[in-house]
Amino acid sequence: MAGIRAQGLRYSVCIVAPEFTSAERETMDDFALYMARAGMKSASRMLSAYKEEDTFGSGVTIELDGQKYVLTNLHVVGYAKTVKVTYQLHEKTIHYSNCPVAATSPNCDLALVALPDDCEMVALSMYQGEVTEEMAIVAAGFPELADKPSWQLTRGYISNARLTNIDNAPAKHIIQHTASIDPGSSGGPLLYKDEAGKYQILGINTWKAFYREGVGLAIGSEDIEPFLQAKDSLESTAYRDMEKIMDVKGEDWLFAFRQLPDSTQKSLREMDWHMPLDPVVEVFAQRDVLIKSGKKKARQYDNSASHIVTDMENGFYVGLNYDNYLGMNQQAGIQIGCEFLGYVLTGIQINAIVLQTPTLKNDAGASFGIYLGGQVPISVGKYILAPRLTQSAGIAPIKKANIDAMAVGILTDTRAGLDWRIPFPSCSLVLGVHYDMNWLWLNDNLQITPMKTVPFFSGNKNQYLQHGVGLTFGVAW
Repeated sequence: MAGIRAQGLRYSVCIVAPEFTSAERETMDDFALYMARAGMKSASRMLSAYKEEDTFGSGVTIELDGQKYVLTNLHVVGYAKTVKVTYQLHEKTIHYSNCPVAATSPNCDLALVALPDDCEMVALSMYQGEVTEEMAIVAAGFPELADKPSWQLTRGYISNARLTNIDNAPAKHIIQHTASIDPGSSGGPLLYKDEAGKYQILGINTWKAFYREGVGLAIGSEDIEPFLQAKDSLESTAYRDMEKIMDVKGEDWLFAFRQLPDSTQKSLREMDWHMPLDPVVEVFAQRDVLIKSGKKKARQYDNSASHIVTDMENGFYVGLNYDNYLGMNQQAGIQIGCEFLGYVLTGIQINAIVLQTPTLKNDAGASFGIYLGGQVPISVGKYILAPRLTQSAGIAPIKKANIDAMAVGILTDTRAGLDWRIPFPSCSLVLGVHYDMNWLWLNDNLQITPMKTVPFFSGNKNQYLQHGVGLTFGVAW
């Protein structure tokens, strides 16, 4: 097997699939949801990929000190303690389950997976020569095709032997090449075939530039060699980040994240994290340091401590209101509006009104107007209590029941109440109670009861005062 032909590479290149428990997948699913709500879309998508049972990448077999390993990317194995390694040969498929992740690098995107002692797959060696541009190379791996890993062998050239203009690169030595690689190729080898027909490892394919044609990027030997030499001191610890959050809910992390200063939140969103749980661990670390400091500000990180919410964003609100005025007159309507930074409330409202006269005949009407007000959001655990005060004014046409006539007036509402907000992934449910007092200025005497009737200037024009209690049901987002 000293000189392996291309078809023999199947004995060396494999599929790498991380193994997670159902509890770990549920935890990743939970945090992926709340990271998306925090604006960390890329990390959320990567975490969502891990929770799928068919997540996979590629790897290549190597041998160190008489032990066979699979060399791959850290982002392929993710937070798994063990992985499933599969070799798809022409005549059969060989599986090795529960292969331990032996080492991961904190400085570059590399991982080492230990193979069983009885593994008979063929190990490839590292290329020891100089990497030069226009060098003919081969990329091997198992990118996705029809939702399954599919063997792929592509040829190309080294187009940049040392790429240096990538910010936050996961390694020091990046090789740019023209061999085609696709999602699922990550962790697969970039190979050089010498004059004797023997394939040697130039690098590990890690990602590609989707905005340019023929740009594959691989981690080179300057990072791989030190990683392999230090394998015994680089015991895999990535899974410990998963262990740290197994008993924590994603909504608790989002709560802590939103207590950070706006500038810190923005910085966390914009950083190019190599692993998706890195910002989760960072937020909890900042929270824990502040809590241990005993400072008064630490109360805002305590879910059980009540405090005024200062980081709410502009939002929208749709709510239904029902008002009962001393058991006889009633009003029901809808409010549609905006909430500026959670404090200032404004919008339009439409109400249906039923008024009762001494003759027990109902006068029905409506009001159309605008409202303006404010509220103070107070965090209580994961919920928000919001005392609010609004004032509205609008036109109120009233249909008189005893005659075929219409009275037109002006209706003003003053509402003071308390809303209880229950958060959901994409919105909040709003339940509330309020006290309502309104004045109806009308160009006719309806003799509405039970209302306080006050002569309005002169003649048959009156102003009516009524008050009562009401309920609110709404949705905010």
